[in-house]
This record gives sequence, C-alpha cells and structure tokens, in this order.
Amino acid sequence: MSRIPSVAARFSSFRFDRRVYLLATAAFVRSSGRSAAYVFLPLILYTLFHLSFLQVGLLTAAVVPINVAGYFLGGSASDRIGRRPLAAFPPLVIAIAFVALYLWGATDLALLVGLWAGQSLLIGLQGPSQDAMVGDVTTPAQRVNAFGLQRVMANAGFALSPALGGVLAGYYGLPIVFLMAAITTFGEAILLLLFLRESNPRGVPSPLTPGEPPRPRFRDQLRAPFRDGLLLTLGLLGAGLALVSGQFGTPLALFLEGVRGYSYAGIGLLYSLNGILVVTLQLPISWNLRRRPLLWMAAGTGFYAVAYLVLEAGAAYGVALMAISLLTVGEDIVAPLQSSLVAGLSGRRGRGSYYGAYNTLTNSARAAAPAVGTLLLGLGNQGPLLLWGTMGALGLTVAGAFVVFERRTGWTGLLPPRPRLETE
Repeated sequence: MSRIPSVAARFSSFRFDRRVYLLATAAFVRSSGRSAAYVFLPLILYTLFHLSFLQVGLLTAAVVPINVAGYFLGGSASDRIGRRPLAAFPPLVIAIAFVALYLWGATDLALLVGLWAGQSLLIGLQGPSQDAMVGDVTTPAQRVNAFGLQRVMANAGFALSPALGGVLAGYYGLPIVFLMAAITTFGEAILLLLFLRESNPRGVPSPLTPGEPPRPRFRDQLRAPFRDGLLLTLGLLGAGLALVSGQFGTPLALFLEGVRGYSYAGIGLLYSLNGILVVTLQLPISWNLRRRPLLWMAAGTGFYAVAYLVLEAGAAYGVALMAISLLTVGEDIVAPLQSSLVAGLSGRRGRGSYYGAYNTLTNSARAAAPAVGTLLLGLGNQGPLLLWGTMGALGLTVAGAFVVFERRTGWTGLLPPRPRLETE
C-alpha cells in the first residue's frame, strides 16, 4: 500500500498547464522535419560544396555566436515584453528561410550561410522565451517532468526526421531536407500563433501597480544574472558539458560519413535511434532526478564520456549503435535537469534573463565545439582517436567538477541552497 501514494504523486506531477502541452506539441511538429536539416547540413557543406572537415567546423562555429547573441537578448526581452511574441513569431520567418534554402541554398554558399545565420538568431530569440514560459506555469516539483515532456515530444519528431531525411536524400538529393524543415516549421508557427497564451503578463509594458518595484533598465536586466555566483558556476560547468555534447552534431556526422563511410540512410538511422531512446527513456529517467541533481549531472556527463570512448572502439555499425545508446542516456539526464536548475535560481520576473545568461555561457562553448572537434578529427590517421579520447577525458573531468560543486555548495535539490532573488 505504501507504493500507491508514490505512483499517484508521479501521475499528478504530469498535470501541467495546457501551455506546457502546446509547446511540447509544437516541438514535435517542428522537430519532425527541421532536425533532418541540421543533421545533414554538415554533409551538404562537405559533399556538395567540397569543404574540408576543418572548414565545415569553422563555418559551423562562426554561426553559433549569432545564436548566442539571440539567447542573450531574447531572455531579457521576454521578461520585458512578454514571452508570447518571441515564442510564437520567429518560426514563421524561419520557415520562409527554409523555403529559400531549398530553392537556392544548395548552389550558393554565401546565401546558405546568410540564411543559416539568420535562422540561428531567431532560434536564439525563441528558446529562452519558451523555456521561461514552461518555468512560469509549473511548480519546482513539476519542472523536471515538464522539461522532460518537451524533450520527449521533440525527440519523437527527431526519431522520424533523420531516418526519413536520409532515405529521401538518397532519392532526391540532400536539399530535400530543407523542404521537410520548411513544412513542419510552418506547422509549428500556426500552432503557436493560434493557441499560445502569455504566461508573464507583468512583462507587458503597463503602468506600475501600487507596491510593484520599478522595472530595471534593460542593460541592468541583462547583467543581473552574471552577478549570481551559483549561476556562473553552473554555467561554466554547463559550458564544459556543451563542449563535450556538441560533438554529437557536426563532428559526429562527418566522422560517420567521412571516416566510417556509412550511408546517408545509416547515418539517419543512428540519429533517429537517439530520438527513439529519448521517447522511451526520458520520462522514466526524469522521475528520479529531483534529489541530488548535481550528482545526476555528473552521471549524465560521464555517460557522454564513455559513449565517445566506445565510438572509437570499432568500425562495426553495432558499436556505433551502442555508443549512441549510451550518449542518449546521458542526454536524457542532463538536458531536463539544466533547464530545471536554472528555473529554480530566479523568480518569474527575471527567469528569461537567467535562461538567456545561462545559454550565453553554454552556447559560447558550443560555438567552439565543432571547430575543436573537426580540427582533431582532421589530424591524420590518429584524428578520430584524438577527438574521442580528448572528449572522453574532458567529460570525466567535468563530471568530477559537478561532484565537487555539490559538496561545496550543499545544493542537493532542485531549488538552490539560498533564497532566490525574487519570489514566485
């Protein structure tokens, strides 16, 4: 009988505000087409434009700071003008850009990079707003599951998209993935524009109500999270994790095609396996992450490290399947936890700024990830060993740092070990 309340509590923790479900549904629609475009984009640069591994990595790295700028500005902007405008309108423009990429991007490198950069800015503006909205409408006890649900739905689309994109690319050429992305991103835009409601009405400019503190200047609002020592430490450790996890994108795709020689369909299936395992494992894993979250962050980072070492162990396709499976378990642990920990560091009025600051720190490292990875990968016959060995060692180091962070701060729950800057 003692298990019944526990089971009931678990189900009750999934009774979310309808905006959580709407954002999750929009993530599924978006990811079911768009993720194929980003999986195969490095291969488009490598295959169609004949760029080297390092050139692809440097080009990818050059675009990421634009995404970082979007995150930096978008979080604080959502605190001032509300979440909905930045959460709902960017997909419409992103979809139009994908149409242009399908029509002309595969023959004009400058146009491809320009549209890619513009999309990255809009994605950065959109991301903190949606994360902050989930944080606004959930309790601390619900947040890991709420962010886990977002990942499950996004990865349900990811489970479909790369596999389908790989098959279609084999028949119609790689640019077909841009058309897939355009269709599903239009679907996301329609859902959000029609049905998404604001979650932070105090962010909308209005006369101050009696007793409400004056709104800080935008410049001060941008700076405030960087004065929080816990956020800075969490962000620096998250940056190390981002450098490790960032190898899952461009360097891994180039390794699978350029070193292992797998087909487009085979590469797509590997990335789809990641999505399938997230759908299968994310929610059961999320149920157990509320206690000792920093130790769980260490464990998740360790899974990344082991996965990369396994990836170098052999060329058989089964080895790659095992590595992707281990990597996905690590991803399932760290992804919802990061979002939940940041949400707990600040009250609602500053939540967007906190997400913007955290993503600025982590995405700055993600900007370096493809350049570092492709540079190591391109170092002759020993390149793959240098890449995966280095990232495995870095992952284990970051995992140890998360353990030390918990011991020094006493941060053993989803809320930090000191009062938040603002109350809920």
